[in-house]
Amino acid sequence: MKYTVQSTKYVLKNWIYLFPFAVIPALFLAFSTNEVSIVRVLKAVFYGKLSDLSFPDLFRAISILSFASWRSIVFGIIGVIVIVPCVALLMAILDKHFRIGKRTWNGVWGKLNDNFLSTFCYTVLLLAIYETWALLLSALLFFLSLISIKVVAYILMGLCFVGLHVLLLYAIGSIYLWLPCMQLTGFRAFEALHYSNQLVAPIKWGIVGGQFVGILFVECVLAIFACFVPTGIAFLVSATVLYAGLLLLYCVRMQIAYFDRDQIERVDQVRYYR
Repeated sequence: MKYTVQSTKYVLKNWIYLFPFAVIPALFLAFSTNEVSIVRVLKAVFYGKLSDLSFPDLFRAISILSFASWRSIVFGIIGVIVIVPCVALLMAILDKHFRIGKRTWNGVWGKLNDNFLSTFCYTVLLLAIYETWALLLSALLFFLSLISIKVVAYILMGLCFVGLHVLLLYAIGSIYLWLPCMQLTGFRAFEALHYSNQLVAPIKWGIVGGQFVGILFVECVLAIFACFVPTGIAFLVSATVLYAGLLLLYCVRMQIAYFDRDQIERVDQVRYYR
């Protein structure tokens, strides 16, 4: 959890430099989020009407691309596409700040070409992992909801929900430092993966714990806005802010953890720099 605390402090302190690179993809992902399906799923669960749950609603509520309509799919795909250059530039900004202590955008644009391919491959891999997980979680929750004894159904669904979240974050944790390793060492993909696994192994469960808290917080806030705030614009704004914060926290924590594990000095922490 120490990396999550450090990353949160860093994001709050430097958000004005970082937020522009997260808000655009976050906005598209917010447009792709299906508020209607989220409300249907939550009402079925909390009103004790598990028979009203359907696999399409579950998957649309969980999936990044939603698949509720062609618009949600298009917005989701655009959001994922825009993430690539934004994260490539964000990683360059973080690297510059950590290495020389300067929080400026000058010179980072030249790193776009260097970081683009590795960021693209990493993003596609994460998307594939997440969508596969969303499909599996939706299917399991739907089949468990068919159990006739409601108490048993609720217990098993709760265990499934938490357990598969841990499984997802463990899988992501296994490749968590792969991206900065590829970008900062110049190693080939499989060499960087092997080295990043060595670095992340001692801290993997700490990374899982930090991400688990973050993703549950986002899910709870989205659920509250979807159910209790009547205007769609409020849900859109809240989703945009939450997704932007989650993206920033993910990238900053990744860079902080890599610098710490690889024992690279962070000049931004030296007091004579501003």
